[in-house]
Amino acid sequence: MNIIRRYRLSKDPSLTVSNLLDELLLRRGDGETSVGDFGVFKLSELHSDVCSIDAFLRRTVGLKPGQAVAVYRTNDRNCFHWFLAIVRAGGIAMPLNPMLSLPEVRRILEKSEIDILVTDRAVFERTIHTQESLHVKTWIQVENELAPPVAQMEGFLQRSDEQAIFSPSSIDPKETIAVFHTSGTSGFPKGAALSSNALLGGRSSTVLASFFIGSKDLALIALPWSHIMAISIALNGLVAGIRGCLLDRFDVDRALNAIERFGITAVVGVPEMFARIVNSSPDPARLKTVRVWLSASDHLPADIRERLRQFGGLVRLPFGRRIPPVLLNGYGMVELGGLAMMGVDVSFMPGSGDFCFPVPPFQVRIVDDNGKEVKSGRVGELQIRRGGMRPHYWKDKGDSGGLLTADGFIRTGDLATRNGLGLIRLVGRSKDVIKSGGYSIYVRELEEAVLAHPQVARAAAFGLPHKEKGEIAVAAVELLDGASVSETELVDWCRQSLAAYKAPRRIWILDAGSMPKNHNGKTLRRELRERFAEEINRG
Repeated sequence: MNIIRRYRLSKDPSLTVSNLLDELLLRRGDGETSVGDFGVFKLSELHSDVCSIDAFLRRTVGLKPGQAVAVYRTNDRNCFHWFLAIVRAGGIAMPLNPMLSLPEVRRILEKSEIDILVTDRAVFERTIHTQESLHVKTWIQVENELAPPVAQMEGFLQRSDEQAIFSPSSIDPKETIAVFHTSGTSGFPKGAALSSNALLGGRSSTVLASFFIGSKDLALIALPWSHIMAISIALNGLVAGIRGCLLDRFDVDRALNAIERFGITAVVGVPEMFARIVNSSPDPARLKTVRVWLSASDHLPADIRERLRQFGGLVRLPFGRRIPPVLLNGYGMVELGGLAMMGVDVSFMPGSGDFCFPVPPFQVRIVDDNGKEVKSGRVGELQIRRGGMRPHYWKDKGDSGGLLTADGFIRTGDLATRNGLGLIRLVGRSKDVIKSGGYSIYVRELEEAVLAHPQVARAAAFGLPHKEKGEIAVAAVELLDGASVSETELVDWCRQSLAAYKAPRRIWILDAGSMPKNHNGKTLRRELRERFAEEINRG
């Protein structure tokens, strides 16, 4: 799809998640949507499967307009098909991470007043065990059609191949069609209620991305379908006509095999995935086809960005030379429906990876504690707004308090600065600023310094209480295989690149794989604070 057609689609107000597949087939015709071990999957096949599920939901389940359906099952492409079908049928899709525990799922379903649950035998037997465990009226069993057949469970509905095709439900683009839950890094997860305007709000990014990635490219996607990033990438990929190679879960060896086998040209992921790839010291020949690395969901450290540039190439030149691959950094929030800002890191513009810009039609501003916009170069809270969007939390019982300003900007909680060109540089989270002896120490800056050490694989900086200074800066790290550096040597390393008041007072070395993370791979600093505060107090 050329840039003109992408631009027209990005501006078309009639395009919704409900009618997306129908409109794409009508306007663009059939074409490949994904490639994998199963072969080639086409847009017409995706449309047919989604329509069949839609008919099942309307005729057999009796889904009512605006009724929510939770999808809590093994992560595979079926999750996306059911997401699209629920919305097409007029319902509200609520994807849930299959790694959630039974108490977590119970809390979400009860708060959300869910009556219909889609699951599979593996998740049911591993976590739910009995239907009495959850207050659900309608149970739907959905298995992976590519896997060996699984017997139907008693009391469950299973989809039959419905032949009838209903028209897509007519839904106001401002109405809630999906609920995604926040990561819960600072408390219980909250359900962000999202509309078509929200979920398709970042589609203009496909126009910007078309300078680097097009319909001939093949993108590797190994993300949980309960994550807003996966759905956002998939929806925008459909709009842009970019094919995907979908992995049910991320594994370094599986990812490298897929890249090499299918000639992957773009890799989409979160920083944790890219760190694992470069830390595995892969053979560059296995990644030679990669032209674009696209990261989102969290900050991609400068050290990882620099190492990723060594693999693949945007353009291959004569005599074995190359132009290094482009790194695209996406910024978004669950409450925003996905991507709201984008950064382009290119080798010929040093420092470009530290900045990003808003994706139309999003507006951004940076304000102080009183809500007044700050001058260029000053740190403040990043706030974002999009016309036609009023973010809120599902079944809100006070959770949305403080989310929006009076004039409709989302309080992101992220700290940022703006340079003279209007580009945004993220500094960290407002909750991740360490206040030590009157100084503000930004967690991100401290983590960058630790990660620059050649033997460090992962790092998390945080503050611990101190009687005199209020807080002191400390960190926890995981080392690369075979590393032998000591905690004292790491502290000395940081002191070489940081002001004395910023340098960590102590660094703990954790066992490989023991850094506490949530279901989306984000570090749980609060658990580190609790653990090491006790250790320091004992000391």
